[in-house]
Amino acid sequence: MLEKLKALYGERLVASGSAPKHKALWFQTEEGETFGVLKEAVTDREKRLLFALFRPFSEPYPSELTPREKEWHRYFFENAPLENPQNAQFVQGHFFKMKHSPEERYAIKEAVSGFFERPLVVWYNLHEALIIHEDPSPSLSKQQLAELADALTSDFLADPVFFSGQLHHINASLREKIGFEKQMFQHILTNHDHGSVSSFYQFLPSFITAKPGKITTGPFSDLVKDALSDHETAQTIKTYMKCNLNASLTAKRLFIHRNSLQYRIDRFIEKTAIDIRQFEEACAVYMIMNVLAH
Repeated sequence: MLEKLKALYGERLVASGSAPKHKALWFQTEEGETFGVLKEAVTDREKRLLFALFRPFSEPYPSELTPREKEWHRYFFENAPLENPQNAQFVQGHFFKMKHSPEERYAIKEAVSGFFERPLVVWYNLHEALIIHEDPSPSLSKQQLAELADALTSDFLADPVFFSGQLHHINASLREKIGFEKQMFQHILTNHDHGSVSSFYQFLPSFITAKPGKITTGPFSDLVKDALSDHETAQTIKTYMKCNLNASLTAKRLFIHRNSLQYRIDRFIEKTAIDIRQFEEACAVYMIMNVLAH
């Protein structure tokens, strides 16, 4: 789609940072790419079409972002290189939407800080943000996110929605993986197929069903792919699923002590932040294994 727009508008189609904000109409694609069209280049009819096809985009106020948040904002939403990548080894993104006024953002971040350790809140449009959790230890649980959602509902009389992404290495493929998670979040919001809290692994099976052609191995966390490349781990998870997550029966089928099985399960959870003791997350891992096998 962007290629067609470039062919139509040429140099009048601009990237973030390449033109004054007030001189262009700004939008985001489903993939999270930000672009602008110079106002002087579009007719009223074209404006209506652009607003129908793309999500309007507005930059957060610079004063709302810390220096590290600005680095992440430029990385994810302006395709800039990540500055100081050595500051963290792993990262997990939590997408967030809640209607609010800009004046409430400081109070929202204060509430988030009560649950996350050193959260980085990057607002990418009026009501949506990406909470970046560097080197989470441990990752925030679904129950803790639900408690945060309840606290925000009580304090701001709003209906927040959270979507937790995967745990990732900070490497060359990170932007692609987080971008895919953002597509999933937008799909959830558009189809109203969510509670207040959901996760990549919880939603993956229904997303694969809804968009079968969208799933490749690329969006999956490298940490998960590395863990599943170990034959012993893969065999343990397959058997665990076939035994309906019954640890005693799984240990018997694998001819190992139950403590040994528990060690394998705990090691996988620690490496990937996926709690395969929960059916939805175990099911997602089983589907990932099938995708990786093809």
